[in-house]
Order: sequence, then structure tokens, then C-alpha cells
Amino acid sequence: MSTTATTTTTTAEAQTRLSTADQDTPAAGQRAHKRLHYIPRPADKHEERKWQLEHMAGAFRVFAKLGYCDGASGHISLRDPVDTNTFWINPYGIHFGLLKASDMVRVDEEGNRVGGADLPVPTAGFLIHSQIHQARPDINAACHLHSPYGRAWSTFGKPIEMLNQDSCMFYNDLSVYAGFGGVVFAKDEGIRIAKEMGPTNKNIILQNHGILTAGGTVDEAAAFFIALERACHCQMVVENAALANPSLKKTYVGHEEAEYTKKGTGSPEVMFMQFKNEYDMIVKESGGDFLL
Repeated sequence: MSTTATTTTTTAEAQTRLSTADQDTPAAGQRAHKRLHYIPRPADKHEERKWQLEHMAGAFRVFAKLGYCDGASGHISLRDPVDTNTFWINPYGIHFGLLKASDMVRVDEEGNRVGGADLPVPTAGFLIHSQIHQARPDINAACHLHSPYGRAWSTFGKPIEMLNQDSCMFYNDLSVYAGFGGVVFAKDEGIRIAKEMGPTNKNIILQNHGILTAGGTVDEAAAFFIALERACHCQMVVENAALANPSLKKTYVGHEEAEYTKKGTGSPEVMFMQFKNEYDMIVKESGGDFLL
């Protein structure tokens, strides 16, 4: 008579393995490129600046390809790795699909140009992003675009629901700002938005306005933006389906499962790698012309 032993891995044990696997522990002979999720950040700050500006320009090209460009609206900001009291922002009035790394403008905390291209600074973008950067030293990059589904879902002033695995990227990492004060031409509006994000959240829905995402790198912020735009799209599809057929009932991801999934799909390292595919593809498609 034989006995079959069944080994059960608990959620807690899986979480421990997951967090350990992504830790940056440079053992002898270990090579970073063999790790599944990592951020290949240059050690030299000037090289990091160049690297992130290239990825910033690449993100704009990806956003243009995805249809997120809306006239002169939309911004990415990047904290300068060398002079951390200044940040880079895209100039006003240039299509995302035309932007290059050399087009970015560096400004101080008051919006004064201190470097980069000699091009106009988008006032509204600066007023939002500067307050976020000042309030949150952990945020090095932020994306705010008028994408179609993020803008549509923002009308309701509600967070997305934990409908599926991808929605869980935003579990306990999504705020809602319900105090729309019109086009952002006042510093106070930026302060209120930054306050509503709170001390840890990196993502926010701006009611009647759109969505904003942030991260430690441009890549993380850009990956969050694409994911949140798609999550808003999914939410609207589900809402419409439920409205059209009342017999359909939503099934939500549970709290424990959502927390576990967030750790596995929404960490800075995973989000960086999530954007890597988009970046590599846009380099190939464009011939890398935005790197100049």
C-alpha cells in the first residue's frame, strides 16, 4: 500500500519566496541579468540622467503609438539624478511622437529653466508635478496624460475594482482626487493633488480630468500609466456588460489574493521590466531616433 503526500504552499510562504527572489543581494559571481526582475540603474549619476532622459523620450513615443497624445496636453516629469532639487519635463506644444531626449527642459522648483532645451515649459504640468516631487522624495518620475479610458472613468470619481489579476497592480496603491478645480493654473491645485496621493501611493485618479501615475523611474511610472489606462478600460467594459445583462454578477479578487498579487505584479522592479518590452520595441520601430 502506498501513500501519496501532498505538499501545500501557503500564500505567506509564496510571498516570502517572491520577496527574497527580487532582493538585490550581490553574491560572489552573481550576475544581475540573470535575475528575472531588476533595474539596471547606472552607478554614475550623469549616466543615470542620460539613461532616464532616453527612457523618458521613449515613453512619449510609446504613448503616441498607443493614442495617448491629445494636442498639447500631457506631461512626464523626471527628478534630475544629479541635482535632485530640479526636474525635467517635456516642452509645451510638441507632439509625443516627435519628442527626443534633447528636447526635454530642466527647471527648478519654481519653474525657472536651468538647463536642457530652450523651449517653453507647460505651466499646468509644472504646477501639478512640482508639488508631487516636493511632497514625495521617493517619486522620481510622474506621468499625466489625457488618455481616453482614464479620462472617461475619472468622471465617476471612483477607484477601479479588483476585477482581475492586472487590476491588482493597484491594490492599496491608488488614490482618488475628487476636488477638480478646473484647468491647473493655480499652485494650490497641485498641492491638493499631491496631498491626496498620500505618503505611499504612486497612482491617482483625478476626477473629471484623467489619471496620474508615478514611480522611482520613468519606466515604472510609464508602466503604471499603461496598466491603469487598461484597467479603466476593463472596468468600463465590465460595467457596461453588467448593465446590459443584470444576471451577470461581478466576482472580485479577495483581499489576501489581491495583496499577494500586488507584490508579484506591481513592484518597482516588475513594473520596470513591464515597460522594457514597450521600450525595446519602440527603439526598433523608430531606429532609436529619439535617443538624440
